[in-house]
Amino acid sequence: MKTITVVNWNLEKGINLRSGARWVREQRPDLFFQQEVRPDQLAELEELLDMDGHIAVPRPGSPNDNAIFVRRGGPLVCTEEYPQAWAPWHAPANIAVRLRDADGSPSPRQISCVSMHTCYWSPEYRLTEARWCSTLAKPGWLAMCFGDWNSYRVGTEHPWELYADRAFVANRTYEEAGCRHTDVRPDRELLAAGYIEIARHAAEHLGRPDAMNATAGYRDHPGRPSGPGYCIDRGYLSAELAPALVDFSICDTPDLRRMSDHLPLMAAFDAAELRTILHRKADVYVPDDQSLANADGQGGECA
Repeated sequence: MKTITVVNWNLEKGINLRSGARWVREQRPDLFFQQEVRPDQLAELEELLDMDGHIAVPRPGSPNDNAIFVRRGGPLVCTEEYPQAWAPWHAPANIAVRLRDADGSPSPRQISCVSMHTCYWSPEYRLTEARWCSTLAKPGWLAMCFGDWNSYRVGTEHPWELYADRAFVANRTYEEAGCRHTDVRPDRELLAAGYIEIARHAAEHLGRPDAMNATAGYRDHPGRPSGPGYCIDRGYLSAELAPALVDFSICDTPDLRRMSDHLPLMAAFDAAELRTILHRKADVYVPDDQSLANADGQGGECA
């Protein structure tokens, strides 16, 4: 095992479930982050992919959930699953994985994995959902967040005056000082929390400018101009994990465009470097009886 492969894909409401799952299985990912999974599709997907699935807490208002799949007998093992019922729209799927060592024991450190599909109709909800990811960015923690963010990279602008679909404009912008602005706030929040955006890193450090290509918007919609798409599907890493990233690509073929209105993302990590990181000692705050006693002894008076 030289690399560990991760795939992310919003497989449009599971419409082309079997053909999409067949393509994913051919890639043999060790982790698969999926958006728009129907709850009744989970068991079928597990068999089609030969992976163990972990689906998010269902939320009222939409049957399209997030899920994360881990390859059976692969180098990674799921050790924790965290239900995130707080979410205002689609709950994120959130698990922790550890790397199997040669003797089969799990690595000392874990990676918190998140499959996210932020709210398409509310920029405020999207900002809250992105801010939640900062809880996994504490010093010494490791996290990997993939998803459909329904928003754009910092520095992105769109000619919104060309859109007759005003509802879409309202969905993808936010108002400030009486003006509508392209919604880049989730990206800004994640970067502010210390995350590395995988595509940017690949473009700047791995010689992959194509990593910044569009992931959606290649289908015609009434009221929206035809032309170049936009990148709303992105992955983020804790900075400590970035040295293990060795490749990243947006998979783009006519068949993939037929299967979904989003393109899959594929990342590869050097297994040896990842093992080094997951065995590296990290300074992480862990409360114990003495630290709690000291905190209590400091008093709680207001200044």
